[in-house]
Amino acid sequence: MSKMLTLKPLSCVLTVALVTTTMPPTNAQTEPYRVACETTAFLSQGGSLTYRLAGSLPESEEISQNPIRTTLALTVRWQDQTDRVQTLLNASALSDYEQLAPDADYSQVPFEEVFRGQPNNADFLYGTPVSVHGLYVSLRPTSGRPQEIQTVHYLSPDEYVRSAVGNCQTANADDLDSAIDEQLTLLQDRLQAEDWAAADRVTRLLISPGTTRLPPYDPLAFDPVFFHPELIHAIDQMWLTASNGRFGFSVQLRLWQQALADHPNNRDAAVNAFRDRIGWKLAAPRAEVDFISSDWLNESELTYSLQAPAGHLPWAGASDAFVQSVANPPPEIHCGVCTVDAIRLRDGYFYLYIPQLMGRVSLYLDLPVSGASESFQ
Repeated sequence: MSKMLTLKPLSCVLTVALVTTTMPPTNAQTEPYRVACETTAFLSQGGSLTYRLAGSLPESEEISQNPIRTTLALTVRWQDQTDRVQTLLNASALSDYEQLAPDADYSQVPFEEVFRGQPNNADFLYGTPVSVHGLYVSLRPTSGRPQEIQTVHYLSPDEYVRSAVGNCQTANADDLDSAIDEQLTLLQDRLQAEDWAAADRVTRLLISPGTTRLPPYDPLAFDPVFFHPELIHAIDQMWLTASNGRFGFSVQLRLWQQALADHPNNRDAAVNAFRDRIGWKLAAPRAEVDFISSDWLNESELTYSLQAPAGHLPWAGASDAFVQSVANPPPEIHCGVCTVDAIRLRDGYFYLYIPQLMGRVSLYLDLPVSGASESFQ
């Protein structure tokens, strides 16, 4: 761990420094855009801290004239070596930092050089009096919408952990809301009609659009789960209601937590146990050999009925059409590893995506775990 630099009196303030756009002033009524960022810091004693920033920012830099359009929240989760997770901050609202510490020297916070701010630069700074020792976030670049994130988190007055460089996603707020509302309405209709296959496709379009079909045909070419935590609640409730509690994210989360408890030191084994419990493993060899498939069920092989095992739907894989488009790209696209990529979508993808998805479901459906270690806050 590195030693803390001497700062202005901010040790009890959770501060988010947004080093973002410098654009010509525009009308204060400029529509906002949604921003969502994620990064991870790895602790020397083992485990990790994950930081998720989500909210809205105006296209104009004159946010002081229209503060209601700037709404940002930060969530921090700690995960130990056995995959036990605690939520340290849960969507903590951020305030205009200039009101909290107008004379702070932001350049003293020990980010990597490209993320470091200029002395007394309080533009796009936000804070909330939650963090015990101080937690800082920087978004870059300094022109245009933010694309990357880094955090500096003080675990005590004398030591901090600095995160890796993470990625940010942005989308126009109105367009995003309209697209999500349209898909949720369609999901409700498909579930009420017990068209489980169509409902499953709509769900994947909402939570993981890149696995449904390739752009430009995908109207949601980003990850709206980051932007709308309530989206998980809405989707889960729709599935629970339509299936009488048999399908849905909360059902899957309970089974995932059981799999983790049975395999605390082997995440791949936990994924396999989860797969077997909810019926995503191929029961018998396929009649026709598919060279890009594995022992995971493909989209067309799922059981789209209430006779399926609990938690069978919604599915977490990539659609058959998407996998085939990766394995067999158009003639004008030259790809030397397309077959390998398709094989990974049929197998390795699950071992990365399922823990990530269940982590988000746990974050959005569960209440924060009490008794979180104060030293991390």
